[in-house]
Amino acid sequence: MKVRKIVAGLAAVSMLAAFSAQAVFAAETVTISADKVTAAAGSEFTMNVELSGVPAAGISVCEFALTYDSALVTVKDVTVGAIADKGADGAEQFEGATAFESDYSTAGVINVTYTTGLDDSAYWITEDGVMLTIKGTVSAEAADGASTEFAIGAIQRETAEGSGVTNTEISIGNVGADYTVTKYEAAVENGSVTVKAEGNTDDTQDSSGGGEVVYGDVNCDGKVSIADVLTLNKNLMAGEALDPQGILNADVDKDGSPTSADALNILKYTIMILDTLPV
Repeated sequence: MKVRKIVAGLAAVSMLAAFSAQAVFAAETVTISADKVTAAAGSEFTMNVELSGVPAAGISVCEFALTYDSALVTVKDVTVGAIADKGADGAEQFEGATAFESDYSTAGVINVTYTTGLDDSAYWITEDGVMLTIKGTVSAEAADGASTEFAIGAIQRETAEGSGVTNTEISIGNVGADYTVTKYEAAVENGSVTVKAEGNTDDTQDSSGGGEVVYGDVNCDGKVSIADVLTLNKNLMAGEALDPQGILNADVDKDGSPTSADALNILKYTIMILDTLPV
């Protein structure tokens, strides 16, 4: 396998910037999304950050940052997800080459880069899924209902060393065997951590004897995300069945049954137009 020494080992920004003059801007858009999670004051939380809409051509370069309120939460660990853990580290022919890197040493910021100089796309990100997982703790002094957004954006750095120009772009794309750079558009769905005291939640017990109602969690995976909107729309438009618990969770306006209004409210919540669901 040919390894491009001019590329391997460089940071993602250097890879894209070095070849920007010949970059091809593809029509595809890759969405970076983070979970919206709840946790009690003083407890731990886990948040996945996912990529969706990954083009068939794959991604060998990805760079973005997440910013959050470090007074409310503390990030303890960031680990690579399955779609970015493709064995590139062992295949690179340069000592210390690491495809996935995260830096959360500065409170309130997580910088994420994924880059490999390998030609073989088998080592690239080629599918949708979890790119990384964030683990942390909520301040023991946090008030019930307090929330911090995990906002996805550009890494704050100079576009080139000494330029004095601040980067404003999320970089995502690939560098081909002929050094041709393909850049994709990036869309974001910010995540959040909301403090919810144990025993003091908006969730209710179903009077029919079902489980705890977690409003918005239509697919019953333990979190509220864009996947729940898709699941509810498939039910409403294509008749795909929902689990009994999912039906209860979907009725966020509590009018007795899931409707398109519920789907819209869940969508608004996942993209931060609504701070809370109307329950």
